[in-house]
Amino acid sequence: MSKKFQIIINNKKYSAQEGQTILEVALENGLKIPAVCKHPDLDIQGKCRVCLVELEDGKLVTACSTLVRPGMKIELDTKSVKRARQVNLEMIYAEHIEKCEDCIQEKSCLLKDFAAEFGLDLVRYQDRKKDNPIWNFGGQGDLKAKARKHLSTESLNHENIKILKNKSIEMQKRLNTELFQQSFSDQEWRQQQQELFDQGFIQFDSSKCIDCGICTDVCRQKQSVDFYETVGKGYLTQTKPTDETDKDCTYCGQCIVHCPVGAIQGVPHWPQVEQFLKNKDKHNKILIAQIAPSVRVSIGEEFGMDYGEVVTGQLAASMRALGFEAAFDVTAGADFTTYEEARELIEWLGSGKPKPMITSCCPGWVKFVEFFYPEFLSHLTTTRSPHIITGILAKTYWADVIKRSAQDMVVVSIMPCVAKKREITLESHRVNLDWCVERMGLREHDIEARCFVRQNEMGDFTDSSIPAVDYVLTTREYAYLLKENRIDFKNLKPEKMDSPLGDYSGAGVIYGASGGVMESALRTADAFLQVKKKFGNLEPVLLGDKYSLNKKKLSRISNRRIEFKPVRGEQGIKQAVVSVGGMKLKVAVVNGLGNARKLIENIKIKKCSYDYVEVMACPLGCIGGGGQPVPVTAEIRRKRAAALYGIDNDAKIRAAHDNIALLKVYRDYFQGDEVFIEQLLHSQHQAGTRGGYANVFKSK
Repeated sequence: MSKKFQIIINNKKYSAQEGQTILEVALENGLKIPAVCKHPDLDIQGKCRVCLVELEDGKLVTACSTLVRPGMKIELDTKSVKRARQVNLEMIYAEHIEKCEDCIQEKSCLLKDFAAEFGLDLVRYQDRKKDNPIWNFGGQGDLKAKARKHLSTESLNHENIKILKNKSIEMQKRLNTELFQQSFSDQEWRQQQQELFDQGFIQFDSSKCIDCGICTDVCRQKQSVDFYETVGKGYLTQTKPTDETDKDCTYCGQCIVHCPVGAIQGVPHWPQVEQFLKNKDKHNKILIAQIAPSVRVSIGEEFGMDYGEVVTGQLAASMRALGFEAAFDVTAGADFTTYEEARELIEWLGSGKPKPMITSCCPGWVKFVEFFYPEFLSHLTTTRSPHIITGILAKTYWADVIKRSAQDMVVVSIMPCVAKKREITLESHRVNLDWCVERMGLREHDIEARCFVRQNEMGDFTDSSIPAVDYVLTTREYAYLLKENRIDFKNLKPEKMDSPLGDYSGAGVIYGASGGVMESALRTADAFLQVKKKFGNLEPVLLGDKYSLNKKKLSRISNRRIEFKPVRGEQGIKQAVVSVGGMKLKVAVVNGLGNARKLIENIKIKKCSYDYVEVMACPLGCIGGGGQPVPVTAEIRRKRAAALYGIDNDAKIRAAHDNIALLKVYRDYFQGDEVFIEQLLHSQHQAGTRGGYANVFKSK
């Protein structure tokens, strides 16, 4: 145990222990010391020198890097300290161009807070970075923009329309003039949407960067991606994306939630969403918002609420207050993912496929595998992620229920994740209206959606698919949108989510925490194996039957009150052996890409072996995602996770296979059609090339 002793801060005694820094002791005791470059997830930086304090001998030292010693006397607020802090902050402001009017962290800005506290002028010194570039990671630059220039509605001349009509005369016979004209107004919107997708997924404004090195360290030390590099010294220091071609961004967003000055953000989707909300009558669309499981325990922080406070009802109310017609819950999609993942696991274990089977609902992790470990793509589950599934079901199943076209649905996902912005752009996650019509015999006016076409490089109008999800707002973006529209989130009267895609189990909720995906899948897989033993096959599962099982024969995992603790917690790599349906499975749960790399490397050299592995790119899973509120610390992540498990513990239904709304979709819509289920709920993975990071424009 570390040796304990006392130190004196501002003439008052405090308990401390060997190995602690002055800053740590101060924070433990509620004493405020300003700091910019210090983050508890990372090693000490000591670069910003804003945390200066004065020792007994008059020496100024950085509180973040100075270890305490017995009897040490420290002053926090002397004239020398205040003067030094002010000068250092002003030098930082000279590196950071203020763009407060379009920054989603405007109302939670560390630099603005310090300016107010110390009475500083943000623009005292000339901004030396005014000509620095802005990079969009994943952006395609001008290449795709030029390729799509001919996609404008102006290019839809009579000759093109003639080509379209000749493509499918029978289809056009089924369309009336009004629907046909509507499809071309949609063309302009889809073009704009594609241009947004081409802008990439993470935006790094180097004119706002103070070169603290935090993004470089978190990307290298924690995520092992090493995409950022900080080069040069003194005033020539610059942080930039690497030029090394064997490294690529995974869009996990950990650089964003660790950046102290808002220089890195997700490429914003909120302006487009706001325009839809303000022009609903013009677009004649059904606007759908859906929240991820973890958002309900994090977004309250943006409005001064406690860490981990559950605000599901306020979220439903806020969606309607903004003007969304439907408030859905991605937790319902998590139940569908669980249902299919459990089926996939059972098939995997009996098929001789290479082990382990590895989860794929985290897009940051999937991108990591695509680029760094493509040989492991065959290990990833094909089950789509929850928000993609709810998006697809909203545009097919729910559209059919309310008798509207799939093309009429605009789905906005509110996510804790930045990589979801990339996920919705992938061709593998588009809804193909051709096979929807063919497989399910959808209403005649659904053929309208097939008129959404785009011209490929050969000039051929062929594509009749649309994105499963149209836009992704991070938790921060959604909070910003609420604030911009003056919605008093904290005092909203809670409302219920809309059925059927708002009904969910406790198992779906814990998807937001590391280990939740696996725990949910194992609960249901255990029950499915009992079904298989009883009926000889999984046909009742496929048909959505509410089967009756002998509860005494179920293992503890599928018991209604199970807490599968071996896969819970914040450890980077957790391992367990669990009995599922009479089989012993060796499982592992990983959070953080650095830990994922360690595990994959050990599997490659056969140092370890597993049957089933869950991987999440971010610390403690989605509750520590790159789209979550800032600041974030280990303690904040723990409180968010505890809140999710609390919801699960209190839920009446704690397993996906007991979700009646889900079973109804399988029974009435899928009707046991495995091909249709495969097309809607599954996709394939492909090896990826290095993404672009377009220098989109110079700072202004």
